[in-house]
Amino acid sequence: MSVAIIQGASGGQGLALASHLLRHTGLRVYALTHGKAKVLEEKLVSESGEGKGSGSGERLSVLGGVDIREEDGLEKAAKTVREREGKSSVRLVACMAGILQPEKSLSAINLDTALDAFRINTLGHLLTYKHFVPLIPTRRDLADLAKSWREDDNNADPAGGVISPENSLCWSMSARVGSIADNQKGGWYSYRSSKAALNQILVNKSSSAIAIAYHPGTVLTPFSQRVVGSDAKPDPPHGRFSVQQGVEHMLGVMKRVRRDEEWGGGFFDWEGKRVEW
Repeated sequence: MSVAIIQGASGGQGLALASHLLRHTGLRVYALTHGKAKVLEEKLVSESGEGKGSGSGERLSVLGGVDIREEDGLEKAAKTVREREGKSSVRLVACMAGILQPEKSLSAINLDTALDAFRINTLGHLLTYKHFVPLIPTRRDLADLAKSWREDDNNADPAGGVISPENSLCWSMSARVGSIADNQKGGWYSYRSSKAALNQILVNKSSSAIAIAYHPGTVLTPFSQRVVGSDAKPDPPHGRFSVQQGVEHMLGVMKRVRRDEEWGGGFFDWEGKRVEW
């Protein structure tokens, strides 16, 4: 009944999140990648520190060939999860995929690159939710489950506190530059506008899950290298983090999400502070 879907699981932060869930929770992890399943599976088995026959290895399923620019792959992946796990099985849908083209002027805009930014940063998340949100349990289902977890010491919530027992979670990697209210510098046209559009999707999302747009700061992965360079070092006081620091911050915010006025959805940064839409 408790499944985590990690879209973009082969990227730096997606890989780290999937690995953490395998090591520290009882969630069944479905890692989606546009590449070959075997390559990512070997990485995750290595990262989680246990073999495929171990408890964590048995909870891992890697679905390859899922290009979020093409809906067919997402549809097939959702069908696989539904057939294996059941209709009301998904507790977390984490959309981690993204691309960045940091244009500094209008003359730098390339149509194909800009369209790809929207296909991946915006529509890829929307299509992921289209196919996986129907697999999220209803609030009544979750309430019944939470009651059983409270009453049975041998049947604890597999999420292990990463997700509140009372809710499921739709989680998208956004960016502060996608905030319209916070746009002071301009530039980065395709990336900034694709993230602003993503935020609008999360505001509009309709399901029993709580929707969160998340700004991680600058995490040192291949994704950020074209901005900070390959030799950049972590600098936490200025919002620059290692992958391990990044996933720790992400999980710290995830654990605070619950059905109340403060944490019941919205746009948050790595410190747990709200970001204006």
